[in-house]
Amino acid sequence: MAIIRYDCITCKIKNCSILKACDTPTLIAISTFKIAKSLNKGEKLFYEGDPVQGIYFIKQGFLKVELNGKQGRPLILHIAGQGAIFGHRTNSFHPYHACTATAVTDIQYCYIPLALFDDIAEKNPVLKQQVINQLLTELELAEKKSVNLAHKTVREKIGEALLILARVYNYEAKRCPFRIHFSRQDIADLTGTTKEQVSKTLNDFEKENLVKCVAKKIIYLDTEALRMISGANH
Repeated sequence: MAIIRYDCITCKIKNCSILKACDTPTLIAISTFKIAKSLNKGEKLFYEGDPVQGIYFIKQGFLKVELNGKQGRPLILHIAGQGAIFGHRTNSFHPYHACTATAVTDIQYCYIPLALFDDIAEKNPVLKQQVINQLLTELELAEKKSVNLAHKTVREKIGEALLILARVYNYEAKRCPFRIHFSRQDIADLTGTTKEQVSKTLNDFEKENLVKCVAKKIIYLDTEALRMISGANH
């Protein structure tokens, strides 16, 4: 099978990733060693506990990033899409993936072996700082999620989950509806609630004209009202 390589310099996805601030020599170096790969819906990019062997840059599609919880029930930490990076949260003391990433759609991604990426980052302070910034952002989001799971009501949690989906799918009012690839059980795993609570709350939101759903399509979201309900600042 022929190895496909994409040029980071001309790739539009770099503008929503840690590569956005990198200079041309850095982008050329990464382009030289990374390989384009794909993943089918339902497949794992990696499992919790797998050794970290490389860096993944997501070009297209969505993944759910989850941890195993009590009695085998997963907790979805976040939803990853275009521009997401995996494999950067590692060093000699933390050589394993701390979570599982599952494709909820078909995925296109680029992969570069960890040793090569680390070598490039060591020689390029901007890229190294971008990785640090990404880690700090992820830490902040994890802290906020912990607070939300502990203190927010079911209604607030599910309102925020809808806002997360709206952001992931680039929803804008008066645009075409979008088809979500996440089940009600996924929303429950994202919010620390149950499928039944998700269904009831979504029904309540529909009665209040905050959301309109047809099958797995979201036709309308009142994002301003959902922000007020959830207390979200995004």
